[in-house]
Amino acid sequence: MTSKPATNVDGNDIVAEIAPAPQDIVVLKQKPSGFFGTNMASYLTLLGCDSVIVTGTTTSGCVRATVLDAFSLNYRIALAEEGCFDRSQASHAINLCDMNAKYADVVKTSEVLAYFDSLPNGMFDLPKGSPAPAPKPRLAANM
Repeated sequence: MTSKPATNVDGNDIVAEIAPAPQDIVVLKQKPSGFFGTNMASYLTLLGCDSVIVTGTTTSGCVRATVLDAFSLNYRIALAEEGCFDRSQASHAINLCDMNAKYADVVKTSEVLAYFDSLPNGMFDLPKGSPAPAPKPRLAANM
């Protein structure tokens, strides 16, 4: 028996497989960049971040806008190659190549996952006095 795809699903909803945990920070955005008009930079400052790892769709739209804004804000950027998607392979490849040349380090997703696994526990606890202290919060912005 094959499963039938869900209908009447809001494309902006976060799917259960990657649903945020209670300690995770979710940034809702209205424009292509995860930074524009959001509080993402404030959260990154609170957490002492100087770099970001970007994934999402579309490579030529939301991902690129987020990478450009992160670059403009002086973050170091890693872009997970297989963690991005575009409507066409050509657009995806051209934008990855261009961002790698100018704004970000495009890396294999397996390298990103290995890097996450190498991080010590508690490295990303929220500062004392902040609500909901937690191990390793993920910053999710629906790109």
